[in-house]
Amino acid sequence: MLTLISHQDNPVAPPPSTPSKARRDSPSMVNLLGKTLQDNKLVKIAIRGFYGVGPVIAERIMARLQFHDHLLVRDLTERQLNALSALLSAPSAHPRPSTPLRPFSAVSPPPADKLIPRDPPSAEKDPLVNLLIEEDLLRKYRADIAHLYNIGTRRGLRHAMRLPVRGRSYPNGETAKRLNRLERRAFSTVANASQAGGSGRVIESLRTLHAATGRPSFSSLFR
Repeated sequence: MLTLISHQDNPVAPPPSTPSKARRDSPSMVNLLGKTLQDNKLVKIAIRGFYGVGPVIAERIMARLQFHDHLLVRDLTERQLNALSALLSAPSAHPRPSTPLRPFSAVSPPPADKLIPRDPPSAEKDPLVNLLIEEDLLRKYRADIAHLYNIGTRRGLRHAMRLPVRGRSYPNGETAKRLNRLERRAFSTVANASQAGGSGRVIESLRTLHAATGRPSFSSLFR
């Protein structure tokens, strides 16, 4: 015989409510040479945020500092952070690590007279000696562009006009004319073609047009 039991006689307690998942806090940051690195990223990925550090340079930096590939930013010790900061700020002054003369093996090592001597490391063969990042690299780029412009080359002229330099004139050139910041109203290369002087006359026309629009001088574009 079945007996019905009312909820008033035997109330069933509701199941305990599962606490809502706490909102994940935003990852903390590590400040390195003015750059903010997220602590949940791999070191080899985070250092690519520096201008001039790509995948290859990042791998070389990791190998130079003897960091493993899966090292996270939050796992960096203070000593490792200092070493990374010193390498990025002054690559030429950072010492190269000493490597063993023979590989590790479980057998007894060979006698000393059979070891292959290694040449001392030279600065010319070190790919990280001349590493430039951030403002140093930007300054070098601007100096190279200014040199091309000052000697009157076509590449320098295209740089000054904010146009594509190595081909790709259509449709990239049309997009550059529309979006880049240099004004070109009332400028025509055809009008200057009859005048002698080649690219020098074109550059002078650009300077006149640039001054007429009230914009900074051409030399200030490369500073």
